[in-house]
Amino acid sequence: MDFFVVDTVGGASVSTSKSNPTIKLPGRKSITFESTTRNQNAATSASTASTAKPEEEESDDDDFGGLPPPGQSIAEALNDNDEPVAVPRNSGRRSLVPSSFVEDARPSTSRTGSKNRRLTAANELNKTDVAKELRSSILTPAIEKRENLARFTMSNETLQHLNRLERQKTKGKNWFNLPAPEMTPELKNQMELIQMRTVLDPKKYYQRAEKKRKLPKYFQIGTVLESPLEHYNERGVKKQKSQSLVDELLADAEFQKFNKRKYAEALELRKKKAYHKAVMKMKKLKKKK
Repeated sequence: MDFFVVDTVGGASVSTSKSNPTIKLPGRKSITFESTTRNQNAATSASTASTAKPEEEESDDDDFGGLPPPGQSIAEALNDNDEPVAVPRNSGRRSLVPSSFVEDARPSTSRTGSKNRRLTAANELNKTDVAKELRSSILTPAIEKRENLARFTMSNETLQHLNRLERQKTKGKNWFNLPAPEMTPELKNQMELIQMRTVLDPKKYYQRAEKKRKLPKYFQIGTVLESPLEHYNERGVKKQKSQSLVDELLADAEFQKFNKRKYAEALELRKKKAYHKAVMKMKKLKKKK
């Protein structure tokens, strides 16, 4: 069995035989050098800190447990520290939140943190674009022709009243915005004529309209499009045609005869009723005597 000697000093000479090798450990000089360099660096850093920043040592002595000194108010300290904190964004995904909102957002660990962020985003979207609004305030030569110019100085109640009147001009989307035209005497005669269509022609039957029914408010008058096959047969006749139902009936000779006959019958019936009323009145007077 072979024996060996461990040299812990590194410089001592030990009498050994040639068959017994010696193992040398790393010298102490390297360990001593590292420790000395660390001590020198610590000393230099301590000296520079003591010479360059003496105020920090004083501030450590004046620590009030995170509170401001007695001469400073807490509100001012809070306002001074109220600075926007940038939130790190994920570069892999495309963010749908505006960049201004991300810069103004602050990290919050409370349950209402996400709600506050949503409110901040809504406020950012509700901000008025001043530059865009100022473009419309520039005076131009055609400013008098703008229809909504008078609405700027109106109150909310007046605007609501005007909007209500504007909505009343049509029946609505369900009725394809059927308009309410201005009731002129010509239109009124035509609408009354349509209501009395049962007496226009004795050979045609129409559903009897109510006598006390009011004239419709929403209606529209259309134009009958003629067939293209009658283009050559009715050349020069378009100007001679009447523009309304009343004019067409007045130009019809047969209708004039029928109308005169019915009018005479109505007068005779009225005379008979008047004679009957007079007779009944005389009988009542005789009974009283």
